Amino acid sequence: MALLLAFVSVLGPHLFYARRIADRIDGRIAAQVMLRTILDSPVDRSILANGTRDGETAGLRWSVTSEPMFVDAMAARRDAPAAAAPDKKEEPGAKRPNWIAYHLVATVSWAPGQMVSADTLRLGLGADE
Repeated sequence: MALLLAFVSVLGPHLFYARRIADRIDGRIAAQVMLRTILDSPVDRSILANGTRDGETAGLRWSVTSEPMFVDAMAARRDAPAAAAPDKKEEPGAKRPNWIAYHLVATVSWAPGQMVSADTLRLGLGADE
């Protein structure tokens, strides 16, 4: 009996700690699934310039922040004439879309201080489109 009590007293705290970790894993998995859903969903490219969107779904708080990325190479190529494909001729005066890269940061939180986040790039139309 003494050996059993010693065994339980040594393992007891570790078992309770493992249970707390297992309880938190459910929230983390749900948050990661939500984060993947946010990043994989189609993006309305016209609203990328609006900045931050946030909300709550199934007890998970989420936010998506977008900001334009301006690169010197992008600005230089925007003014350069485009080389048309050999089999396609571009009509004179045809306007090409003005694409801008946007840096997106998505964050999902399931408890105070518990969050997952990811960042990616998306293309959106420029302001003059």
